[in-house]
Amino acid sequence: MLLQNFSKSEFRGFHKFLESSFHNENQDLVKLFKIIEPQLQKSKVSNKENSQLRKKIIWKKIKGDKPFLDEQLRRICSDLTKKAYQFLAYNEFKKNPMDELIYLLPTINTPSLNKHFVRLTRQADFIQKKSTLKNANYHFSKFNIEYQRYRNQEINTTKLPDFANLEKADYHLDAFYIFNKLKNYCDFLAYRNITATNPNIHLFPSFLENLKSSPYINEPCIKSYFYIVSMLLHPENETFFQNTKKVLEKNYQSFTIQELNTIYIYLKNYCIDTKINNGKSEYFQELFDIFKTLLEKEINFVDGMLDPRDYKNIITVGLHIKEFDWTENFIQNYTTRLPDESQDNDLNYNLAKIYFHKGEYEKVIEQLREVEYKNLSYALGGKLMLLKTYYELDEFEPLGSLLDSYSIYLRRNKLISRKFKQQYLNVLRFTRKLSSLAPYDKPGIQKLKTQINNCKALAAKKWLLEKVEAME
Repeated sequence: MLLQNFSKSEFRGFHKFLESSFHNENQDLVKLFKIIEPQLQKSKVSNKENSQLRKKIIWKKIKGDKPFLDEQLRRICSDLTKKAYQFLAYNEFKKNPMDELIYLLPTINTPSLNKHFVRLTRQADFIQKKSTLKNANYHFSKFNIEYQRYRNQEINTTKLPDFANLEKADYHLDAFYIFNKLKNYCDFLAYRNITATNPNIHLFPSFLENLKSSPYINEPCIKSYFYIVSMLLHPENETFFQNTKKVLEKNYQSFTIQELNTIYIYLKNYCIDTKINNGKSEYFQELFDIFKTLLEKEINFVDGMLDPRDYKNIITVGLHIKEFDWTENFIQNYTTRLPDESQDNDLNYNLAKIYFHKGEYEKVIEQLREVEYKNLSYALGGKLMLLKTYYELDEFEPLGSLLDSYSIYLRRNKLISRKFKQQYLNVLRFTRKLSSLAPYDKPGIQKLKTQINNCKALAAKKWLLEKVEAME
């Protein structure tokens, strides 16, 4: 149900909206909303509560002793939903003061209201100058204002109008179109290799070449997407990646947070999919720098909460490039910004990872004692981390017990796929062999190294190879 997704402030606002005679004249809608609002806020609406008996109770509260009419009650419910749509649209409209002016200008663009028109266009200019945004909405608003100025000259003078306003309107209309054309084309390029069907999006012949030498390329929103398109078309040319970063660093205030987040997603994917996954390990540092920028400007936050995927990726990248202190500070400071209720567990598990990578193995064991293995990922990862820690500390007795219990856990757990399970069972098998090898058994060491290298289904392969190579 639409209303179930309302926030507390939206419930309050919708209540006022319904009680306003300007927005609503049907008091049945006010009565219905007052009946269902407490249950909606508690998320207790269920199919049972929509039963015939429930409907009759609602009907009686709205219509009193009038005979129950199911069709009429359904119409009231439908009308309430329509009012909710209007309320959401109205709220969205009121968010941007420019929208109100843009819709108002054509209405008052008449000779008799010319003073009002001039005052409001000046107000529009003031709002735009005050804002740092130079995005698509800016160009669309600018087009509307300049076009209405041109129309105002036509209406209020007998002479030919000054075409400067029409030229400006045309420029900003083109800028709005070019930006959205590039943005749509970026979506097409991003999805073309990962989906079976692709949108039918094309650029006009020589579109990019002509754009490069046009004045539109100086608009930050257009320049950024021009470089992203070029980056996606020519991934081998790293200049486009660097140029996109430079545009954002210089003009980040020209974009909304949502727009910046979208652009940085393209940059993150370029680092991961195009470079890191193809052996360009230096792009871990590039990815790390991007994450730092996102955090500093709070770009990858929604309602003050950090995206959990970015949280995990930031830790992984920070550990990979050995930024241990920075990553530990990140975990301490940003775990509370996660949207879920497992923050203590996230904190304890990821601090254990930090201590392991720093070689502080006693702290790893202590920290893992605080982790609850309700999450399958943490259960597998935590036990694997403990296994490595026991090995590093030469604690072979607890290591042997853990190998046995971990093996039983994997074999009995029906939530883990057979393929994924085998990756961990192979780790246990090789760790058992590794812990029983004598340092002087060179043939045995070489044989184990070959087996590890040849094993395709193997978690922690890098760590196992490091340990066996240390014995050579």
